[in-house]
Amino acid sequence: MANIRMNEDHRNFLFRLAKERVRCPVEEAADKSAYAKAAKLVKAMALAKWPERDMKVLAKYTQTEPVSSLRLKLTAGGIVQFEFRGEKEGPLGPASRPWNQIHEADKETSEAVSVCLSAKAALDKARDTKLEDYRSLIWASTNLEQIETVWPMAAELRPRVGRSLPVTLSNDVIARIKADAKTMAVAA
Repeated sequence: MANIRMNEDHRNFLFRLAKERVRCPVEEAADKSAYAKAAKLVKAMALAKWPERDMKVLAKYTQTEPVSSLRLKLTAGGIVQFEFRGEKEGPLGPASRPWNQIHEADKETSEAVSVCLSAKAALDKARDTKLEDYRSLIWASTNLEQIETVWPMAAELRPRVGRSLPVTLSNDVIARIKADAKTMAVAA
């Protein structure tokens, strides 16, 4: 069987596959636990500022909206944007709040947010490093078989490539074409 030569579409397909499947379990676990702790503290800080009881009153008049992120001033200095990851994870806040309002975080919240941001950065770096390895493999290889020896999951490209005629032909049609080709050769 002939090797399947890689082209740009094949490479793009394999790189998208790598993006979907590549995992960094250690970094993901650290990020998840750091985020859970930080989100709990930031949400509690927001609820202290915007009590649920008050937000329920405002909600009757459609004057609330889910808070997806908060700008925080950390005790160690600096201002960071904390993003809630789930659609319903953040608390309700007044619809008329300024988008660039900065909230002062206490020491515990500041530390938790710093750890969360560091864990996210470590996850992003680990994922980028792995994806760069996959990119190098995919773009340096000339055929699919070379990639499959290192990364067996690349075989998912095979059904997309196919090794048959572009149209399915019956044996009768193929026989008629071959016979016609013979008559053309004899006539010439």
